Amino acid sequence: MTLITSISGIRGTIGGKPGENLTPQDVVKFAAAYGTWIKSRKGRKVVIGRDARLSGKIVSQLVASTLQSLGLDVVDLGLSTTPTVELAVPLEKAAGGIILTASHNPIQWNALKLLNHKVSLSPLKPEVKF
Repeated sequence: MTLITSISGIRGTIGGKPGENLTPQDVVKFAAAYGTWIKSRKGRKVVIGRDARLSGKIVSQLVASTLQSLGLDVVDLGLSTTPTVELAVPLEKAAGGIILTASHNPIQWNALKLLNHKVSLSPLKPEVKF
């Protein structure tokens, strides 16, 4: 399965080859790119939340660790709905947020839905190289 970037985020099936599926390497690359963007905007805090998918906990840990390694403060809501994360970003005065959910896709999928301090962001372009 191809790694998909769209208006609804970066999503793919867990495992497989980097750049073709949503692997740990891909999660770290996208989280690092997002964290670098947040820092370039003078941000310090990011809210993350996840759904109950089996891969959610490990993806969340990868995202949080990557953001923290960049010097960002992470508010981890744990199991959360998409609207909860969206509301938590301004309430926490965060620079952005990441929702880990593949919505209606099957259980083997997961995704990173990126938020700034106000609204969902357009996804990173697939041709962006890290």
